[in-house]
Amino acid sequence: MSMIGYYLRLTETELKDVLSDSSILEEKAFEQEGQANLIDIDKTWEAIFFVLTGHGLAEIDEVIAPLSWLLLSDHVVDENQDFGYGPAYYLKPSEVRQLNEELKKVSNDDFKNRFNGVEMDKAGIYPEIWQENESLEYVTENFELLKVFFDTAAANGYAMITFIS
Repeated sequence: MSMIGYYLRLTETELKDVLSDSSILEEKAFEQEGQANLIDIDKTWEAIFFVLTGHGLAEIDEVIAPLSWLLLSDHVVDENQDFGYGPAYYLKPSEVRQLNEELKKVSNDDFKNRFNGVEMDKAGIYPEIWQENESLEYVTENFELLKVFFDTAAANGYAMITFIS
């Protein structure tokens, strides 16, 4: 079974609704599948996290703001709700803007220069395919997609929910 990283943009009102009743999150997320407010970055979620933070997800004991907010934040939607690989996390619109500003500082060339497939596989970064020929292109394309997604969210005042399923 694959672990896929998902990002859902929501208005503040929609976020409040989800926080009031987390049971609506799964339906809300997957009714958006194929729509503009939900993206998946396939299996690149931990690779992007590692390239940006220098850490694998298992190494993080505490949230290192703001780049680690790509996968973790101080805000859990519902501790008891498991999307397959843990609970969903959320970012408030102000945090989305803050993270977006940090993402803008990392050009695609910078990202590519930070990428080290040998180191990533050695660190056990899921799915441990980072020395394969197309892996740099695969992870960079998803990083670019994520940057555009966050930029749109920040520009429009959206909150964000992240989960791995």
